[in-house]
Amino acid sequence: MQFGLFGSAAARRGGPEFDSSEGFRDFVDYNIEAEALGFHSTFVVEHHFTGYGQVSATINLLTWLGARTRWLRLGTAVIVLPWHNPVLLAEQAATLDLLSGGRLDFGIGKGYRYNEFAGFCLPMEEADARFDEALDVIVKAWTAEEPFSHRGRYWQFDKMMLRFWFGEGAGSVIISGTLCRCGTLLCRQLLSLT
Repeated sequence: MQFGLFGSAAARRGGPEFDSSEGFRDFVDYNIEAEALGFHSTFVVEHHFTGYGQVSATINLLTWLGARTRWLRLGTAVIVLPWHNPVLLAEQAATLDLLSGGRLDFGIGKGYRYNEFAGFCLPMEEADARFDEALDVIVKAWTAEEPFSHRGRYWQFDKMMLRFWFGEGAGSVIISGTLCRCGTLLCRQLLSLT
């Protein structure tokens, strides 16, 4: 049996009496200690506009954490695809995967919080279609052998190609997460790129 962590760093707006980076440093130290104790993985959430100081730059945090650890698996739980430019996200995730030696578990989802969609000025009704289109672009970006163009409902790209790809490391996977009504995160592996 393997054990991992799930959660996020807490970041508050700084001021004369408080250092904004303290919560991030504590989270990184916590994960370094977890790796030393034999924990297998850490999965970090993505949230926006909550007012609770939750992490919104998950890939950035995991990249820093990857530089500070040696074998701890680095997971997103989840990156909400409807909110992200799929090409930029594909590049960022592939970079993290390469720099960490293939330790990224790329967890993706559609989102479920109305205030987050409203903050991005995106209708929640578009979540399914945006998710599907973004996933198609990301997978193609990671696997295309030649430049490709994309003309979708939400995204358009011309003759693009990543010069490196996700999954060059050991055991990288894409995981889709769905929050069921009972509050349990149900996950399924969509694609293994090794």
